[in-house]
Amino acid sequence: MRKTREQSRLETRERLIASAHAAIRRDGIGGLSLRRLCEDAGYSQGAFYSNFASRDDLLLALMERHVFGEVETLRRLVQGMDGKALGDVSVTVASRLADLAQQTEWSLLSIELQLHAQRDARFADAYNAAKTSFHAEFARLVEDILQRHQLQPALPPMQIAIGLYALWSGLAVQGTVPGAAPRDEIFLAFLRAMIGQPPARG
Repeated sequence: MRKTREQSRLETRERLIASAHAAIRRDGIGGLSLRRLCEDAGYSQGAFYSNFASRDDLLLALMERHVFGEVETLRRLVQGMDGKALGDVSVTVASRLADLAQQTEWSLLSIELQLHAQRDARFADAYNAAKTSFHAEFARLVEDILQRHQLQPALPPMQIAIGLYALWSGLAVQGTVPGAAPRDEIFLAFLRAMIGQPPARG
C-alpha cells in the first residue's frame, strides 16, 4: 500500500528524531551536527527543514517525546501496582525517577534548553509552552497516586509536579556532589513529604 504524503512526512520526522537521539548519546549535545544527523538518517538538510524550523525545534521535539514517554511508563507502573501498599508505590516511582536522573543526556538537554530560553526570547515562548505541558503530565501522575490512596497532599499536584521535574533535571549535576544522598532517597523523601504519605508504623 502506497504511503500518503502525511505518512511519509511523519516517518521522516521520526527518523530524524531517532537520529538526533543517537547523535546526542554518541557525541553529546554540543557535538550535534545537523549535516551528520541528516546523513545518518538518510535525508537531505532540505528534508530536515521541511520538518523542523531549527536545531532548537528538533531538540524540543526530542525532549517532549522523552518526557511524555517516561511519564506514561510511570503511569503504567502505578496502575500495575493497584492494590499494593502506598510505601511500595512510592519506592517504585522514586527508583524509576532516580534511574532517569542517571541518564544525564536528558537532564543536561533540559538544562541546555532552559539556558537557551533565557537568552532567546523567541525560543522561550516555545520552550515555556513545552515545559508547561511537561509539568501537566507529571501532575496527572501525582493526581493518580493521590486519588488511588486517598491522600491529602502538602501542595497542589501541579506544584509537586514542578518540584519532581526540577529534581529530575537538577540531580544530574547535584547527584555527583561528594556526600550527596543517593538519588532514589532524595526522590523518595520529597515524594513522601509532598503527597502526605503517613509515616510507617513501628
